Amino acid sequence: MPVDKFSVSLPEDLVAEVDGIAAMDGLTRSAVIREATAAYVTQRKSAAYAKERRRRIDSALDGFEDIARAWGPDDRSGVDYLADVRGEDAEHG
Repeated sequence: MPVDKFSVSLPEDLVAEVDGIAAMDGLTRSAVIREATAAYVTQRKSAAYAKERRRRIDSALDGFEDIARAWGPDDRSGVDYLADVRGEDAEHG
C-alpha cells in the first residue's frame, strides 16, 4: 500500500505520551500515530453512520405516525393490527 509522508505538529507532552506508548508496545512513533488515526477515522465513520441510521429510523417512525393519524384511533395492539394486515390469526401466527 502506498504511503504518504507529511509533517505533524504536536505538543511536547503529547509526543512524550506517544513515545511512551510506542516503547511499551514495541512500535515506532509512526505506527502509534497511524493506529490512532485509523481508530479515529473508524470512530468518526461509525458515529456518522449511527447518526444517519437514527435519522432514517426517526423518519420512518414519523411516517408511521402520519399513517396512524390518517387512519384514526384503533384499539388493536400492534401485534393484532399486523396480524390483520397479514391476514393471520394473532394468537396462532
